[in-house]
Amino acid sequence: MGNGGKTALVLSAGGMFGAWQAGVWQALQREFRPDIVVGASVGSLNAWLIACGCTGGELIDRWLSLDGLAQVRWRVPPYLSDGVIDAAPLEVIIREMCDAGTPRAEVGVVATEFRTMRPRLFRYPEMSWRHVAASCAVPFFLPHYSIDGAYYTDGGLVEPLPVWAAMEMGATRIVALNILSSRPPLVRGLVGALRRYGKFASPNTAAVSLVEIVPGETLGNAWDSIYWTSTKAERWIRLGRTDGENALASVVECVNRGRLDGEPEESDEGCSHTVFTV
Repeated sequence: MGNGGKTALVLSAGGMFGAWQAGVWQALQREFRPDIVVGASVGSLNAWLIACGCTGGELIDRWLSLDGLAQVRWRVPPYLSDGVIDAAPLEVIIREMCDAGTPRAEVGVVATEFRTMRPRLFRYPEMSWRHVAASCAVPFFLPHYSIDGAYYTDGGLVEPLPVWAAMEMGATRIVALNILSSRPPLVRGLVGALRRYGKFASPNTAAVSLVEIVPGETLGNAWDSIYWTSTKAERWIRLGRTDGENALASVVECVNRGRLDGEPEESDEGCSHTVFTV
């Protein structure tokens, strides 16, 4: 899709709100086939499945079949790095998901090195289910994972929407599904502190066409993002489908624009970064 360069779908962090991304994908898939799919935290789960050719309907079915995660198992861990939530049920899902298919598009997941607080991009085939699990490892809640001698945690900790990773993979046209576009001041302050500690700077997106889709309604509170129920998932999926359908024309227009070398045209004022909400 497009006149040149690569297109990417970027999926943000957001816990159980990831069901919203499934609804958006069902709407976008009719007209949008990304060359690259990138995700952080829960977005890494959706990214892997979409890269493997998962349709919107199939992704929705998965989100409506998470009964194994309905009961959160709290525990007292021997170390805080092991997390206060038993991750075994989630690991089973991630292992099955990664064994179920082979990516047809380029796929990358982002995890954060715990010691340095620097996000790192891992790309298939140099990644396994452990990289996806690490990307989902919310500090103090879910266990960190050791990869190449370093411990990694939540891929959305420093930057919930890894547009930078898609750009690093060569994307010139990016559609980003941002669950966490609106965050409380305390959370924004914490993220800012982590960015300074890890010396992370947001990328300059002037050289790419970027459409950012955000939820048109509030999805819920922090606890809703932890506790899954089929009723909540169904609502988030419906909202995502509506948001995706309303953004589809904007997605098609911006992704198709650009010079043959994949850069946005100078006349595309206002299209290089469109935040689309309803």
